[in-house]
Amino acid sequence: TLRVAQSPFATVVKKRGSLTTVFGQFNLRKRQSPWHDIRLRQAVNVAINRADLIRYATKGNGEIIPALLPPKAFGHDPALTPYPFDPEKARHLLRDTGYPDGLSVTLIAPEDLAVQATVISKMLEQGGFTVTLQVLDSAVYPRKTVLNHLDQPAEEQTWDIALTRLTGWMNFPAFQLYQYFALGGPYDWGNEPPELRRLYEQVLRTVDREPQRLLLQQMER
Repeated sequence: TLRVAQSPFATVVKKRGSLTTVFGQFNLRKRQSPWHDIRLRQAVNVAINRADLIRYATKGNGEIIPALLPPKAFGHDPALTPYPFDPEKARHLLRDTGYPDGLSVTLIAPEDLAVQATVISKMLEQGGFTVTLQVLDSAVYPRKTVLNHLDQPAEEQTWDIALTRLTGWMNFPAFQLYQYFALGGPYDWGNEPPELRRLYEQVLRTVDREPQRLLLQQMER
């Protein structure tokens, strides 16, 4: 893109229409996982400077989203606001949850997200975490994150946060993003909130697009 931009015969036009989401998954399935405490998950979120992450790790090619759906995705809620960048609050939350000296975490990422993972690891360290970063190749990463392909049982997987991406090419996020990652799908490392399951089942029983969109916005919230 840079070489094209430098050419006197061409211009680069960027279109913010991607349906790809990049996000981190917390490992709530590991034995004695600390991530069941929502305050720790919030500490990670407020420790990330998303604007700088996009500016420096992706050369400005990205947008901050508050939940899972990018702006062009069906069901995106423009009224939602993302977590603010607040490293002092991150350290305060760590103290409140019994980690006054910080919490050691293992962050894993596939090779194509190595730059983003490196930037994120440094931001987490500034927020009070001690981070071990593991960049895994395309053969190893799925054996740590895809539930039916694991190299050891889920409760024995020692990573804490897995940086991942998904392109919602179907643009029906109730299935691709939410079912895959939060509602019993092959990448579900969380704990399923009953309200999320109820909304998901409502979406699947709804035919008209506008009611579907409103239900998806509720899932985002």
